[in-house]
Amino acid sequence: MKVLFVDDEADIRELIEVALITEEDIEPHFAGSGAEAIERIFEDRFDIIVLDVMMPPPDGLEVLGLAGEKARENNTKIVMCTAKTSAEAEVEFRSLGADFVLHKPFKPLKMADYLRGL
Repeated sequence: MKVLFVDDEADIRELIEVALITEEDIEPHFAGSGAEAIERIFEDRFDIIVLDVMMPPPDGLEVLGLAGEKARENNTKIVMCTAKTSAEAEVEFRSLGADFVLHKPFKPLKMADYLRGL
């Protein structure tokens, strides 16, 4: 499965990359900004996109709004990654088009299992 991880924090991207490097069935790709993510989403097809909510503009919600329709045309699952744990936040993300919500902090070593379960 081809997965795009979008997070402005390089250390989080590196942790996920290290956690997935030996997974033969997962092909991880990374974007360090919302602008880069939008570009990648329109250039390529991904099975899953994991979007960090809190990034410098365009943040994850803006990316979802700008590129979410293109992702849905490709049957891409969209996961919003956030430290917000309220039920209201989850309802908001889903109403904007997210399929799943992954709460921070998460365990990078469990990421492969999480992705396979989607």
